[in-house]
Formats: sequence, C-alpha cells, structure tokens
Amino acid sequence: MGSGVGVLAVEGRERPRTDRRTLAVAAFVASAACLVVVRLLVTTKFGDLRIYRLEGLQVLHGHDLYGHLPGVAGYATYPPFAGVVFCLYAVLSLGVLEVVNAVLTLAALVWTATAACRLVGARVDVPTAGFAFAALFIWAEPVFTTFGYGQINLYLLALVLWDFTRPEDSRWHRWRGLGVGLAAGIKVTPAVFLVYLFLTRRFAFGFRALGTFAATLGVSLLVNAHDTVKFWTDYLFDVHRVGRLENAVNQTVRGWAVRADHTRASNPVETALVVLVAVAGLAVAVFAYRRLGEAWGLTSCALTGLMCSPIAWSHHWVWCVPVLVLLWFEARVWFAVGAAVFFSFAVWWIPHSGQELHLAAWQVAVSGWYVLFGLAYLALTAWRCRSQPVGRGDRI
Repeated sequence: MGSGVGVLAVEGRERPRTDRRTLAVAAFVASAACLVVVRLLVTTKFGDLRIYRLEGLQVLHGHDLYGHLPGVAGYATYPPFAGVVFCLYAVLSLGVLEVVNAVLTLAALVWTATAACRLVGARVDVPTAGFAFAALFIWAEPVFTTFGYGQINLYLLALVLWDFTRPEDSRWHRWRGLGVGLAAGIKVTPAVFLVYLFLTRRFAFGFRALGTFAATLGVSLLVNAHDTVKFWTDYLFDVHRVGRLENAVNQTVRGWAVRADHTRASNPVETALVVLVAVAGLAVAVFAYRRLGEAWGLTSCALTGLMCSPIAWSHHWVWCVPVLVLLWFEARVWFAVGAAVFFSFAVWWIPHSGQELHLAAWQVAVSGWYVLFGLAYLALTAWRCRSQPVGRGDRI
C-alpha cells in the first residue's frame, strides 16, 4: 500500500513536467514550421551556404580558394581550414545541402538554448526550457538571418558552449578546449576566447584550445600551403574582402564610428575607441568570471569580441541566445531591453544601398543598435560585480 502511494506521488509530480516538455517541443516545431514558411515567402536564397559549398569544391579540386568563386559575387573570407571543413558541404547537391543545413541549424539552436540554461545554472527542467527558448529565439534577428543566409554562426556558438558547459565530473571535461580551438580555426573571431581563458588563468583549458587551433593551421598547410600562407599574411587583414565597413548591419564599434564620421578614412580616434572598448570589455569579463561566474564572464567576452571586430554582421550576434537566457533568469528587466533590441530588426530600418555614409543623426544612432546594447550589457555586468565578493562565481 505504502509503495503504491509512493509510485502515485512520483507519477503525480512527473506528469506536469512531461506535459510541459511536450508543449515546449510542440511550440518549437510550430515555430520552426512558421519560420520555414516565412523564409520561403521572402525567397530564401541561402547565399552564404552556396559560397561555403563552392569553397569546399575549390579545395577538393585544388583551385584557388581565395580567387573568384564561380557563379556568386562573394569571396572566401574564412581561414583555409574552413574550406577543408566545407568539403563536407561539397559532396552534397545544393538542394540536399539546403535541407540538411536547415535541419541542423534548428537542432543547433535547440542545443545552444539548452546549453545556455546549463551555463547559467538555471534550476528548471533544462530540456523543456531549451525547447521553449528555441521556439522564441527563432524570431530574433540574428537567428532569423542566420537561417536565411545558411550561415554557420550557431554551429560556432555550439562549439564554444560545448567547451564551457562541460562539468568537472564529465568524461569530456579533459577535452575542453577542442570546441574553442576548432571555432577559431574555422572563423578567426572566436580566438577572443583564447585571450579570455588565459586572462582567467585557466591555462590547461587555454593551451588545449591553442593546440587545437594550431592543429587546424597544420591541416591547412598540409592541404593547401599556398592559400594558408596567403590568408594569414594578407587576406586576413583585407577588410574590404568581407564587405563595406559602413554597411548598417555591420554591428561593431568601428562600423558605427564610420557611419557617424561619414567617411571610410582611417581615424586615430576610432582606433583608440576600439582599443578602449576591447580592454574595458575584457577586464569586465575577467572580473565577472571571478565574481559572478562563467555565464556573465563568457557572454561579456563574446560581446566584446563582436563589438571590437572590424566587421561583425548582425547575424554574428547569435550570442544573444545565451545573453537573453542569462538575463531571463538573473535580470528580468534587462531581458525586456534585450528582446526589444534583438527582436525589433531595427538594424534593417536603415538604408542599405550605399547611403550609409550620409545618414541622419537618428539613423546613425539606430545603426549602432547592437553596439549600444553590448556597451550597456558590459556596464550592467560591471555594476553587478561591485556587489559580489571575489570567488563567488561558479567554476563549471
């Protein structure tokens, strides 16, 4: 009798959780289906995905990776190791690749939302929360645009979060660093997390990441030494290969400053401003790690890296996923602010037809929408650090 009551009690507690998870999954599936319909209505072309596939074909056939890619207007802008990875894309037909990438992108969104819940130490049913957040974040501009372009942003976010959410008792803990190293080898900007790791004195973690990154360089040299040397000594520093600095969807300090200054000419003040934000942002990230924990430190580092890159398109800001999850659980008012920023698509209200050097004052202000949020987020983090003692932060 007593045993039976116990079973019923357990079942009574578990059933609501199961129901909530079913609802969360259903909400995500419905949201994903709506996304597919909307993207088809606006004629999704998966432009970046096509470029990735062409890069893979160039590598497979031994052609110049950084020359003109047949049939598209863009150029390869990622490190040569990315071209090696994109060989996986090249073995699929374009139609099949588009379907596979769409499914994997949605899966990556669910995984990153779930990992973000673990990162913040949320005391909830994590899988349920992951699906619920993913259903919502589909409509955040960086995620929506990532899906439409066929971009790899969510994959890179997943690699980094995989590293930073491995608990110490996990058998994968000893492999922490592989994700960051691979992400940096595919796209240089995640290398900012190498700096973060060494500044927070996690040397084993940092050296594993650095070693993995070095391994990607070694693979690139073996596959195509000429393109590898050319990229790291020349193309890496050619910002114009990536796009126009003044483009309104370039959400960086430098891009915003160029639009405000109405000229592409190099300005020492702009450079000093970028350096100032980089130093201050990394300092905040380190203090946040020590006083508030990994979630605040890692996200502060990520936003600092985005703001201080020469170019970071709006879809690179998929770090809004862990940022908004963190704000939901620890600073709900600021979650509303973040939602207003990332769900408004305000960066697309500004002209994108080459007129960005002639914007009105209000247009210049809105054109730095994500940068403004990033600066405010760093200020919020620094303010929260003041009330917490050193050592309070968790060590995932």
